[in-house]
Amino acid sequence: MNPEFYLDNAATTALHDEVLSETLPLLQGGFGNPSSPHAHGVDAGRAVKRARERLARLLDVPPRGITFTSGGTESGNLALKGAFASPRLKGERILVSAIEHPAVMEPARWLGDQGARMETIPVTREGTVDLAALAGLLDGEVRVVSVMAVNNELGTAQPLAEIGRLLKTHAPRAVFHVDAVQAFTKQPLDWRTAGIGLLSLSAHKVHGAKGVGALVRCAPLDLAPLIHGGGQEEGLRSGTENPFGVAAFALAAERTAALHGEQRPMRAKYRRRWLDFLADFPALKVFRSPAATDFMVHFCYPPIPGEVVLHHLEQQGLLVSTGSACSTRKPEPSHVLLAAGMSERDALSSIRLSFSVDNTLDGLADVFAAFKRAMDKLGKV
Repeated sequence: MNPEFYLDNAATTALHDEVLSETLPLLQGGFGNPSSPHAHGVDAGRAVKRARERLARLLDVPPRGITFTSGGTESGNLALKGAFASPRLKGERILVSAIEHPAVMEPARWLGDQGARMETIPVTREGTVDLAALAGLLDGEVRVVSVMAVNNELGTAQPLAEIGRLLKTHAPRAVFHVDAVQAFTKQPLDWRTAGIGLLSLSAHKVHGAKGVGALVRCAPLDLAPLIHGGGQEEGLRSGTENPFGVAAFALAAERTAALHGEQRPMRAKYRRRWLDFLADFPALKVFRSPAATDFMVHFCYPPIPGEVVLHHLEQQGLLVSTGSACSTRKPEPSHVLLAAGMSERDALSSIRLSFSVDNTLDGLADVFAAFKRAMDKLGKV
């Protein structure tokens, strides 16, 4: 049996052992409803309150700006649909980058079907928003602009500060929403400088539990709720809170942010080692961009389909992805890769390697040996 090398952290990350052990009592004995007035409920409510405060400190926002959700997809839907359903916000246009995750792209399209004017912002071949094109799209009728902080397939960081300056000049009433699912804990999110109004987060991308996320209102902002009911989360997201999930989210985010800070020099070296190693395989086409972050490597092996490459790598113990795990069941080439100028043939043969705090230089030689075995076998297909 080959050893396992997990390189699909953009899809999900492993729950930190320490986080599980510290929050497990909330599953085993702390079963109270946070809205109940008795002792069990009060304890559960305190756990939710502490989690909210911890995340707020990490992001430097008021605690009431944290709205817990079921994950990044719900957060993106609440941001966009909540903004367009709010009577206090003006404008009929919504702009989203051409490389957004479906959690943003699909609600934006839905809003377009409901009468909003939905338009996509082109991106460059380096995988970043085309700022000149964005400037030409902005006007006083734009209600929401949504651009992710780090792309989930290419790993490119978007120029959020520059986008914010354009919005301030050309569309000052627009709400700037940022899908920060891939960026949170990995790099600073200077929402003040960029003028960001809303941030979407997901716990399972930062070594927390699945089924938990948050929408962060960086400044007071009126949104309409998607879910109506008991009025939890200040009426913005009704439904009984998940004390274990949100407590694990906050603890995992704190620990992961600290580890990423400590590992920053190593992570840059780790990715560089991968790029140098892949350069020895002339059949591979490696995506390179000055905007690339250190947490992802993307390559193609045309004309071999990405699924075939993935399974050969898995046979050697390397667990990778052909793209976004939320859309890999679709036979079409990724809209992200096509928008960045990749050919359909290359897009269909793409592979994404994504890293976390658990991927270190120790044992990298074994990973490379396993990768080479897979490539050798593929060369004989």
